[in-house]
Amino acid sequence: MTSFFFSQQANSWQQMFRRSQSGGFFSRLFAWLMLGVLMMVGLLVVVTVLLLSWLLIPVLLYKKRRVMEKMRQAASAQRYQHAPGQGEIIEGVITEVKDDVRR
Repeated sequence: MTSFFFSQQANSWQQMFRRSQSGGFFSRLFAWLMLGVLMMVGLLVVVTVLLLSWLLIPVLLYKKRRVMEKMRQAASAQRYQHAPGQGEIIEGVITEVKDDVRR
């Protein structure tokens, strides 16, 4: 009983698809042409993004390298500007004090 129902349903689907695919030659040609145009537009967008990335990546790397060099120079200049002994703290614990009097 169920196989009869499924075969009847399959036949009705086949008839429905046959009716919907009855488009003429020009409608199919138009559909294929539109698909081709959309694929070409997509390809154009992808190539444009690729070329922009190839152009912009070296520029951005150069800018980043220049900023890093300025930061490195500022850090080295700051290191040499402070007075000797300033900022240098030696921490420790005195365990024994000897009084050596040399006079």
